[in-house]
Amino acid sequence: MIDLDRLRTDFANTPLDEADREDALRLLLHDRREGDADLLRHLLTEETAAHREGWGVSEAMVLAALLLAECGREEDVWALWEAKNASFDTMAGLDGFLLFPAGVAGTTAHVIASEDQPERGDLMTYMSEYLEYEKLTDDDIREHIANLRSYYEN
Repeated sequence: MIDLDRLRTDFANTPLDEADREDALRLLLHDRREGDADLLRHLLTEETAAHREGWGVSEAMVLAALLLAECGREEDVWALWEAKNASFDTMAGLDGFLLFPAGVAGTTAHVIASEDQPERGDLMTYMSEYLEYEKLTDDDIREHIANLRSYYEN
């Protein structure tokens, strides 16, 4: 069983296999705290690496992206974009609305200002095309995130 309190304080030195990551994410689904963004980013990075090697999109990958997006930090768009680009399956399987953790304006402004990011142009193109197709508002994003959360809570 995962000790979530220990994991929160020492996640960088705690080896987690696929099952452990999924267990941790399920615990975090019901007990995410304000300071969990670094842990969630770490778990998403681990899931991203695992998905570069395999097929499909695991529930753990979606949960990690969902929980990190819920933190609402604009800088997490880069980890979310990397996760989406891990494979053909993650590109199709991770919803685009997860790429707007700080809302449309906040996240877009952050991406535009991130001139040092090598993926900036690709992400800006994707976001622009996605928003043109989806016509998303911040309320829509919050609703999609709430619906995805509800799916995993039930």
